[in-house]
Amino acid sequence: MAGDCPFTRPHYPESTREPTPMHFCSATSSRAAAVAVLLLAVLLSGCSTLVDAHRQKAPLLSEYLTGQPELALSRLERKLQEPRWYNSSVVGSGDELMWRLEAGSLNFLLDRHAEGIAQLTRAENLVEDYDQRARVNLRQLGSESALLWTNLNALPYRGYCRDRIMLPLFKAFSFLGQGNTEAFRVELFRLRQNQDRVMEEYAEFFQAEEEAMAKNKARHAEAASNADPQRVLADARNGSLNQILQQTSTVAHRGYENFLNPFAIFMSAYGFAREGDWQNAMVDYQRLYQALPNNPLVRQYYRYGLQRTRRDIPPELQNVPELEFSPGRKSLLLIFANGRSASLRQVSLYVPIIYPGYSTVSTAAWPVCEFHPLPYRYLEVQADGQFRRTAGIADMNGILAQEYNQRLPGMITRIILSTAIKELSSYFANRMAKEANSLVHISTLVGTSLYKIAFNTADTRTWEILPGEFQVLELAMPRQREITLSPDGRQPLQISIPETAESAVVYVNAPSGSPAALAVKVFVLQ
Repeated sequence: MAGDCPFTRPHYPESTREPTPMHFCSATSSRAAAVAVLLLAVLLSGCSTLVDAHRQKAPLLSEYLTGQPELALSRLERKLQEPRWYNSSVVGSGDELMWRLEAGSLNFLLDRHAEGIAQLTRAENLVEDYDQRARVNLRQLGSESALLWTNLNALPYRGYCRDRIMLPLFKAFSFLGQGNTEAFRVELFRLRQNQDRVMEEYAEFFQAEEEAMAKNKARHAEAASNADPQRVLADARNGSLNQILQQTSTVAHRGYENFLNPFAIFMSAYGFAREGDWQNAMVDYQRLYQALPNNPLVRQYYRYGLQRTRRDIPPELQNVPELEFSPGRKSLLLIFANGRSASLRQVSLYVPIIYPGYSTVSTAAWPVCEFHPLPYRYLEVQADGQFRRTAGIADMNGILAQEYNQRLPGMITRIILSTAIKELSSYFANRMAKEANSLVHISTLVGTSLYKIAFNTADTRTWEILPGEFQVLELAMPRQREITLSPDGRQPLQISIPETAESAVVYVNAPSGSPAALAVKVFVLQ
């Protein structure tokens, strides 16, 4: 894969089932030094193959969460500068998409809308490119073979389903920030198609990935005999990991079928409602109702859609309060982006390796979901003397946890197989080197140890500058054009709605409980 981080392609002939001892016995001290220099170059490149992405982004996230987004952006810009041998640019690497996504959302929050759109457009192009390459590489076993010798970061980051659905949403808001309501409209109309495409391609891609893994297990039969996820997870040393996985499974139940993002569907309906296209809006309202049948807000919009399309109101919705406004027109839509997204962090997975005459326990780096407490329960809004509160529409943590759980069987099989291959290759190399001479033996011991340490890195790549949840509230445009916003009824902020606005969208971002991190944006719609 041209342009990816070093070591992202297999370094053994396709016919080789396991690395032979003689492959390692030819190592000399000068060759070991060359390998060390190459490893250092990869380390300095910022590639997540060696340094996991979550740790790379820790300073950036700290600045973002404490209300210093300009400092965070300066770090991002260094990552996305023109690549040179001496800098930390990720442009052209398999991690580029992740950094482009972070840059897109951060530029939006800083009102740098043109730059945000440029970053997100580049991210869209990368997604298309990676999808095409992934299909080819999986058929040829190229990328799957590469990660067995390195780690899961050897594959380019293609984005979680959640990322792909959120990408056009942030483009839409950035266009709105520019005052380009036509482009905002177009992006909203893409949301339904984008959601459906994600669902379709997910199944296709992971089926191909499973087939590739099955072929690799057949090619590495000795190592594959150790790749039993149930046996590995049953090991007592993995007790704490199992507790984390159980917590993730609990959060995953808050997700939605087929990776549905209800906020995206809500905004799609908002776009159609603004056009007066109630038949299409009703498609989205019905989809929301099927996903969230007990959500009071969803029930109201669904009832309204039934009325506008002259359909019967079912008995269970007869007592649902009617909306006091027409969605999308002469209304004020408040979007509360509450908290920070769940992230992935690195922990240890203990993998028992058993081979005739040899057994050991190897420690593999493993990514787990980390959930961050929401800083607020709701956003209180005072308008025309009345108090209202936002209501939850999308649990972003549940969406990520659900996909993580779906990917878990494949991920854990890959990491166990990769660990077994590295461990057995090291064993064969050192055994043969010991029969040669002491210098070769020492060089091989050092080289194989450095190799295993260097590539023992979890794939923690994900889009982190996203909210933990979305809440919304839509109401008739206030007559006084003045509203007060109070997270949890505290820290009141006075907001003015321009007189020129027929409708308006107010976006409130609260990634943490720090008042400095709270950002409010008012977008005018005609």
